[in-house]
Amino acid sequence: MKHVIVYRCQQCGGRKKIFADSRVREFVLACSGQLEPIHILRAFEDGNFGVCLVHCDPGACRTLSGARAALRQVNFARRLLEEVAVNPGRVRTIAYHPGCDLHSEINLFFEQLKHLEEHPSEAAPEAPERKLT
Repeated sequence: MKHVIVYRCQQCGGRKKIFADSRVREFVLACSGQLEPIHILRAFEDGNFGVCLVHCDPGACRTLSGARAALRQVNFARRLLEEVAVNPGRVRTIAYHPGCDLHSEINLFFEQLKHLEEHPSEAAPEAPERKLT
């Protein structure tokens, strides 16, 4: 399996990198609102197989609008990826809250990406953004 880029707000698990999996390249952002579509597009251009954004719940965002801005940017990047025939299912968002098991969520994303790799013409299995309790 190829690499997955994880962009993560520092409010979602702290400032230090938390993924030890060699398949994950993690970038900790001061705020998920710093993410731009070019970051997502460049990740694919560099040969990565997926991109995941871990963001605050929009209603609990410390900056009030960072998570919402990040989600708009992700949706825009997904539309651009579709235009160049890259499956938008290769981009995932996770709304973080205390107690969220990010490792399980990333493993689920790897399973969805594996399905896409094996069946490139199919849509990814459903991976709605969700808050874990």
